[in-house]
Amino acid sequence: MRRLDVVVVGGGPAGSACALKCVEQGFETLLLEKAGRWRHKVCGGVTPTVSKDLLEAELGLTIPTSVLASPSELGLFYVPPSGRENSGAVRNCKLLNLRRDLFDQWLRDEAERRGTEVLYDSELLRFEAGEMIRVVARSAGRSEVFEARYLVGADGAASTVRSQILPNLQLRMLIVAQESWKATGELDDYFYVFFRDEVSPVYGYVIPKDDRFLLGVGALKGGPVRLTLCAARLREWLSREFSFRTIHLERREVSLILFDAPPEGCGSVVLAGDAGGFCNPFSGEGIRLAVESGIAATEAAKLAEQKGEDLASVYKCRVDWLREFVLKMRELGESLDDDGKEAFVKTELSRSYFSG
Repeated sequence: MRRLDVVVVGGGPAGSACALKCVEQGFETLLLEKAGRWRHKVCGGVTPTVSKDLLEAELGLTIPTSVLASPSELGLFYVPPSGRENSGAVRNCKLLNLRRDLFDQWLRDEAERRGTEVLYDSELLRFEAGEMIRVVARSAGRSEVFEARYLVGADGAASTVRSQILPNLQLRMLIVAQESWKATGELDDYFYVFFRDEVSPVYGYVIPKDDRFLLGVGALKGGPVRLTLCAARLREWLSREFSFRTIHLERREVSLILFDAPPEGCGSVVLAGDAGGFCNPFSGEGIRLAVESGIAATEAAKLAEQKGEDLASVYKCRVDWLREFVLKMRELGESLDDDGKEAFVKTELSRSYFSG
């Protein structure tokens, strides 16, 4: 049985950022990634430019151009329920347009290069928390057992770690349907966000990415709204007001986003990224919050070690401001009907943003 300081479950931005920071802090770290290298992640792949600054300042990483899509930067464009005539770009707001699969693999490669042990095709089966945490995983078809002082669950919205520490917790989730189309239309270099209840009770979006357009709609999982109908209504709206003409459907897929805020963890086990609900439910953007929560998990582990305190309690204090932001965005999304969304867009278009 191998002994480590930290086991991180999940190799997305939260898990990789946590692992990178752990190695920097002198922790012997193992990263378990359920899929293989170059695994596909269902995501729009858009993040504020502050994510670039965060990676540089906290982890000493510069995002390579190879993981950026074309166009590499996007503006933010809001379309209210009344349609294109009252839509517009948010001033001074810039977003990075990522090739998400390449971005995630780059982060994992950097974590490995700096000293993290990364095990691919490795699935967490269970763990037992005591003085040490006994972690049982299946790696390359074999059962592996590890012991660690700390366990970080960064394994997505359907987190296995979360389900084991909080087995009876019932959480609402958004299900997002995303389509990749070869198409034409009167669409420029923007992340387009569409608000209209009949299209989607939360939001719809369009993202130009390389030579395709990503279209997405979201709704509460288990609710009465049919996402296939939502997607069809979004395409109809685009066709009518943005001259959108589909040529070829490349891919149709779905993903999950937590629409609730679970506890941050328990004892020596904490949750980061989507596993902990650190995703903006109003826009679906979670990369920046994932990186920030992953870094915070490591900083909390270092403080807990120094002070002899409970990891989950220290971590909660460090992510309270992130949690507050997520809750405010959720409340905003739940409170707005079409009239409210109309007023929201009007207000946002009158503002100026001077950072990502």
